[in-house]
Parts: sequence; structure tokens; C-alpha cells
Amino acid sequence: MNKDEGKLLTVGVLARKVGVTVRTLQYYDAIDLLVPSEYSEGGRRIYSRHDIIRLQQIIFLKSLGFSLEKIRDRLFSTESAGELKQVFKQQKEMLTSQVSHIQETINLMTKVINEIKIGSEIDVDILFTIMEATKIGNPYSFMMRHFSKGQIENFSSCFENEDTVSEFNKTSQALFAELIELYKQKEDPDGIKGQKLAAKWWNLVIFFTKGDPKLIQNMFDIGANEDNWPSDVKDLKEATTSFLGMALNTYLKNNNIKLPLKEAR
Repeated sequence: MNKDEGKLLTVGVLARKVGVTVRTLQYYDAIDLLVPSEYSEGGRRIYSRHDIIRLQQIIFLKSLGFSLEKIRDRLFSTESAGELKQVFKQQKEMLTSQVSHIQETINLMTKVINEIKIGSEIDVDILFTIMEATKIGNPYSFMMRHFSKGQIENFSSCFENEDTVSEFNKTSQALFAELIELYKQKEDPDGIKGQKLAAKWWNLVIFFTKGDPKLIQNMFDIGANEDNWPSDVKDLKEATTSFLGMALNTYLKNNNIKLPLKEAR
């Protein structure tokens, strides 16, 4: 048995150790998000190691901006060491992804500054769109460089307010982490997990393309060309080209969804 397995903490002690209020823990209990394993004879909440690990997941996801409702659906079981390892691996992937996006933003600012220094003209609409996509943590923002002005306007219209941007950011970050993890675990793209991911990904594509078949096809073509990918998203590129592409092809075929054929050149 783990040496901490039998260690129990009262609500006050736990609150102090993790930096939340007692009222917060009471609220999590009231909404069945974090129900303590025990109650004392006097009715005080008593938390076990398992409860503490669940709270860690809640605090982590909350720090990324997830609502409590969304967090409830994303909590993993941690009954075994393997499950606990999986939780921390996914959290690490999400944090690593964020670091990468921050660095990408810094790189973009450097490029813009250099362009201004040499007096080069910059298409303002394209620049703003790339910056917005980078700001919301989208590693696929490089695709914007290959879109037409009309397609860019279509894309931009999806993000009319901060709530939409925030929700898109949270959803996409979770999908990026899930995609990379399934790829590393060598899951079958045609299997249950692969097809569930493909369904969620397709819904995201439909959201920011508004179902425009030409824009969807353009995105697929850009993503399929490995020369288009920046060097700082290597893991995502490999997962996208080697796993997601196959999963989406199967999903589209199974659901009778056909992309438009390329026009003859």
C-alpha cells in the first residue's frame, strides 16, 4: 500500500495546502464534483489521497480556463498507478503545447518587427488573422498564410467575441493533447478512440470553416503537404499526418461525407 494511502486531511487543512478556500471545497462537494471520502462524527469533511488527486485535476483544468461543467467530463479515474501516470502525461502535453504557442507568438513578433524595419508591406488582414490564431493557441495558424482573403474573412467571423475565442481555445488544446497521446500510444485510427477523436475534430473543422467545402479541402491540402509545417510543431505534424489523416478519412467514408474534387489545372 502507498505510504500516503491512509493519510486523511480535513477540509481546512486541505484548503490551506492547495491554496483554495474552504468554501470552494464545500461548493465542489455540493455539486458532486469532489465528494470527500469520509465525514467525521461531527460532520466535517475528510479527504483521502484519491480525493486529493481528483482535486489536482480540477485545479489544473481550471487554470486552463475550463468551466466546472467541462471539467466534470474531463476527469480521469486514478485507481491505478497506470491511470495516474496517464493523467500527468496528458497534463504535461497540454503545458508543453502552451509553451510552444508562447514561443511561436514571440517568433511572430520578431518577424513582424523585422518586416517593419526593412520597410516591407504586410497585408494587415492576414497579419491580424495569423496573430489571432496564434493568440488563441492554434498551432495550425500557419495555414492562414495559404488562405484567400475571402477564406480568411470567413475564418475571422467565427471569433466575434472573447467567449467564442476562449471556448475554441480550450476545445482545440484538449484535442491537440488527445491526438498526440493517441498517436504516441499507437492507437488504431480506425478504432473506437480514433473515430471518436475524428468526430470531435470534424465538428471543430465545421465550426471554423462554416462548412465551406472549398475551405475544408484547402485545409486538408495544406496539412497534407509536410513542407508547409513549421519546425516547432513536429509532434503535432507527425500525429496529424500519420494518425489524424487516416482517422478522418475513415470517419468521412463511414458517414458518407465527400469533399469536393480538386479542379483540373
